[in-house]
Amino acid sequence: MKIFLKIVIIFNVLVGFCFVTNAQDKEKTLSRIEVLTSPEYHGRGYVKDGSGKAADYLADQMEEIGLNHFGDDYFQTFTFDVNSFPGKLSVKLDNNKLEPGVDYLIGPATPDVNETFELFLPDSVLLNDTSEFKKLVNRTDFSNKMLVVDYAQTQNVEIKKFYIAVMMRNETFGGVVELIPDELMWAVRTFQQDYPVVKIKRESYIRDAKELSLKVKADFIENFEAKNVIGYIEGEKKDEFFVFSAHYDHLGRMGKKVYIPGAQDNASGTAMVLDIAEYYKKNKPEYSIVFMLFAAEEAGLLGSVHYVLNPMFDLRKVKMVVNLDLVGTGDDGITIVNGANPDYSDIWQKFEKINIEKEYFTTLKARGEASNSDHYPFHAVGIPAVFIYTMGGQTYYHNPKDKPETLTFTGYNALFNLLLNFVDDYE
Repeated sequence: MKIFLKIVIIFNVLVGFCFVTNAQDKEKTLSRIEVLTSPEYHGRGYVKDGSGKAADYLADQMEEIGLNHFGDDYFQTFTFDVNSFPGKLSVKLDNNKLEPGVDYLIGPATPDVNETFELFLPDSVLLNDTSEFKKLVNRTDFSNKMLVVDYAQTQNVEIKKFYIAVMMRNETFGGVVELIPDELMWAVRTFQQDYPVVKIKRESYIRDAKELSLKVKADFIENFEAKNVIGYIEGEKKDEFFVFSAHYDHLGRMGKKVYIPGAQDNASGTAMVLDIAEYYKKNKPEYSIVFMLFAAEEAGLLGSVHYVLNPMFDLRKVKMVVNLDLVGTGDDGITIVNGANPDYSDIWQKFEKINIEKEYFTTLKARGEASNSDHYPFHAVGIPAVFIYTMGGQTYYHNPKDKPETLTFTGYNALFNLLLNFVDDYE
């Protein structure tokens, strides 16, 4: 009986320890996400050195964990051009001032503007007749007018693509207004065009407005300095590497009042990579494990491309790359990009086998090849690389509402443990 009681006590202690450990991991992850999404880091973009401040914070975190670095420090520096919006913004429809980040976002390639434009809003008949639209454009001067495109007025995908092309290659209109029926979304551009674009929520647009007054202070930065942040833990097989990656950059500030926090995208993946690093610092792995936090993903995977072209060790020694991006939910399971790629059948089967045995997720979705995150440059040069993201929950992609409080972390522990099991089983 005493032996039985001891076993029960030991079992309860171990279960309690595991629960507390997982809870602490999640709490630290949330704490890091709150730091990275705070106003101090300015959306981890290009105004007030948000990206650089985030890189310094992440390097400090790696040092605190006790990770090794390949050079003198944790940084790999590179440069690129980028458009930014450090100054005040103003958008008025007639005399009605709109609220930035709520009613509108400025197109990311917009230049300096201080001008009033007439508004040209095609009705649904003209909007859906692209031939008639072209004829009208060819015979009319629209240089001081803003074309207003209401995507909700057509269900035809090809017509929508036509107006997106008009917006991107505009040589006719003074500018373009896009009416957005859903949530606003922003982006980053490495160039500056010579006309403005304004994205306005459809419900915020005044249908009978005659003119739009626009003030934008844009700053095109040449040779912006960005930093990948990279650390590693030496394994039993020190010359064979398993890589966990995530991008830490986001979209930054738009004017004085608006910044895009980027909690789901991708403070969540960044924080999980650091959490995994802490685990392996305490539990020496079979393979050396590298933790790569990339800059400039939002500008076109520039950080990961730079790394693949300038590796810190022989890329042929990389066993595999697991890239984590958008991992703050999990209510509806996870998706594995490259999971449906025939060349990755063994990798997919391993993930699937572990998930079935451990019952981590009810849904494990396989997706084919896609160049949609930092796994892709590695995959493109022949290194096995997958991108994992969680599904479900109410998240706000590239929107000011992408804050820590919107994340559910439903799949956090399951994904964390799935990844550890996968590394343990990997050959």
